[in-house]
Amino acid sequence: ALLFVSFIALITELPITLQYLSSGHVKPADERFCLFWIWYNYSLKAIDLFLMAWTSIERHILIFHSYLVSTSIGKLKWHYIPLVICFIYIPLFYFLCVIIYPCENNFDYSSHLCHSICFHKITWLSIFDWITNILLPSLIIEIGSVTLLIRILIQFKKMKRTIKWRATRKMALQLISIASLYSIFWISFTLISIIRLFFIPKFLDKLTLYYFHYSPYFVQLLMPCICLFCLPELWTRKNRVVPTQ
Repeated sequence: ALLFVSFIALITELPITLQYLSSGHVKPADERFCLFWIWYNYSLKAIDLFLMAWTSIERHILIFHSYLVSTSIGKLKWHYIPLVICFIYIPLFYFLCVIIYPCENNFDYSSHLCHSICFHKITWLSIFDWITNILLPSLIIEIGSVTLLIRILIQFKKMKRTIKWRATRKMALQLISIASLYSIFWISFTLISIIRLFFIPKFLDKLTLYYFHYSPYFVQLLMPCICLFCLPELWTRKNRVVPTQ
């Protein structure tokens, strides 16, 4: 699911951003397009974060409580239902905030994402958005990854070099590698955004404008590379396609 969302973002939303960066203007310069772009951008990024947050939790279940997903009902409850909730809640939330919420937008077509959306001016709604859709999943990713590593190290002596340990190590490596990618780009973006939102509006203004604002894109760009790194069997010679003479 993470790869799928990253792929969709790279082939659909990223080209819009690249077009803006190349021309310096939003095209088409239309209010409806801005509303769609903001909704689509926010939805994709939040879905990506939520999926990674749930993956951080799900790895604990798969490694230490695998009996919970040993049945069809268990898989439905602990795997598919959270994914469905993620794909429904986030687009619906931003649809209500961006498209439906009754406030006046003042778009700037020379700014990325048309500069702003009016629901950000509603303090309680903006705070709820940041805490629920950005800060909370970011913290879950960090806490879930760190606690998983600690639990695995504690169990290391008990499991030793068994087959179960090798499988556990592989799943842990996958999670920690991907979580590190999210931490590098999302945590810094989140912390700076919170400082700007609640304390110092102009904090690291230029750095935010030219770097941190676009840092989440690097997660989606690097995700396939991290996944390949975590799946070395894809690189073995027997799985390579050798062209015929």
